[in-house]
Amino acid sequence: MAFIFGLSFLFTKNALDYTSPMNFIAIRFTIASLFLFFLSIFKIISLQRKNYFKLLIVSLFQPILYFIFETSGLLYIPSSEAGILIASIPIFITFLTPIVLKEKVHNMNFLFVFLSFFGVLLIIGFNNFKGNIKGDLLILCAVFSATFYNFTSRKFSKEFQPVEITFFMMIIGAIFFNALAIIRGELDYTVLTNIHVLIAALYLGILSSSVAFFLVNYMLSKVSPTQSSIFANLTTVTSVLAGALFRNEQITLKHIIGMTLIILGVWGVNYYKYNNS
Repeated sequence: MAFIFGLSFLFTKNALDYTSPMNFIAIRFTIASLFLFFLSIFKIISLQRKNYFKLLIVSLFQPILYFIFETSGLLYIPSSEAGILIASIPIFITFLTPIVLKEKVHNMNFLFVFLSFFGVLLIIGFNNFKGNIKGDLLILCAVFSATFYNFTSRKFSKEFQPVEITFFMMIIGAIFFNALAIIRGELDYTVLTNIHVLIAALYLGILSSSVAFFLVNYMLSKVSPTQSSIFANLTTVTSVLAGALFRNEQITLKHIIGMTLIILGVWGVNYYKYNNS
């Protein structure tokens, strides 16, 4: 999941040179839905008859609210600043899990969650905050949307399979963002004739949406949101390594220290959970 999400930034940046964010999001979730429909038609995945409308609350938080707030926030602040704020998701989840889900969180988890966050902060940079309150608040709304997506997916994992939750999320995302793109006058599937957009849309639709969110939902059905969410910070490690490999970006000492802190934080959260559960 972290590897897929980490590489998604490269593909997204390539696509947004040729189309609007909202149009690309609509295309992304359409491809994700078609991919899952294809798998269901060929019996690779199976869906049972259930009241899937219960999952509307999951889909409201992710992808609807999360993508609206994140896309809107990025209009006002740099992606680096947004990345720092997004990295705080495991912190909010760790503090709120005992309150919302009534699941115990080991005291050492708080230390390792903050350790991982500071690793992200070190890599992205302490001087990236521009002081745009509107942008920061919008990204923080995205953070809370992701936090409560983790909680609701965890809650409904007792009733629905991970693939069922993922399927419903992708369908609702496709319906909502296509409608929104139409209302904004931005929907344009002809951009798929551009090879850069097509490759990015296939990657984001099939891997970053269908596969990665399935992996998230699967994790949430097996482990606590604190354990699951901390892995998301590994996307920063993947982004640094991908930038060095594909864009010839330099890896400095601060990157190495930051990546070490992130990996140590991920290890610590899971080590203390499994050894004190």
